[in-house]
Amino acid sequence: MGIWIDQSWKQIRSDLGNRLTYGNLEVLFSDGGAGIEENFLEPGMRHQRCIWHGKRDFPYVLYGDQLKKTQQEPLKGKLKSIPLMNLTQAGLERLGPDDFPKVEQLAEKTKQGFEQLLEALPEEKYPRARAYIKNLAKDVTTFFEFWFENQVWIPLTTNAVENAFSQVKNRIWAVGKRWSESGLMNWLKVVVHKVFYPDSWDELWAKYLGLDSELKINLLQVRYQWI
Repeated sequence: MGIWIDQSWKQIRSDLGNRLTYGNLEVLFSDGGAGIEENFLEPGMRHQRCIWHGKRDFPYVLYGDQLKKTQQEPLKGKLKSIPLMNLTQAGLERLGPDDFPKVEQLAEKTKQGFEQLLEALPEEKYPRARAYIKNLAKDVTTFFEFWFENQVWIPLTTNAVENAFSQVKNRIWAVGKRWSESGLMNWLKVVVHKVFYPDSWDELWAKYLGLDSELKINLLQVRYQWI
């Protein structure tokens, strides 16, 4: 929907409000970064936290509660043992309406797993970790609720968009630091078009560079041998 450089979440939310009918959005997907939920989650919307980021960020939170790596292992193991944390999108897509009892069981065991983890995180000892897991448990199971209502699986992670955008980042990482904001924005627009809209890439070349899809580049290797 857009590209922003050096803009706050509040500014981006305002811009999005001008670009689309924001009230029609049903689910906010996010990695749980600070300020995202506060600025983008509107009344009537639901929040689906990325399960991959949920697992990845937990050790950092435990470290904030003064737990070193070896001390973290039992608690990380409890999080990993929760069924939700081992699900894949492909696996869920194979579950249909006839699997309702199985999905109910997965959801119930996930709920119990989070309750057991919270019991292992007394607030006086692990205030940051307990708050983190409490918030994660609330927002990371939205896909279960959505399926029970609609028999449609929504994404579990934000990986699809992040994997694609990593290609954008890789292309501008070396040169973008030396560019002006306007120059970087123009380059981003080109790269995003190439990554997200590959079918229209030939049209873009023809429009702006006067090149057609028959363009070929031959790489030659030249060697010199002294006799």
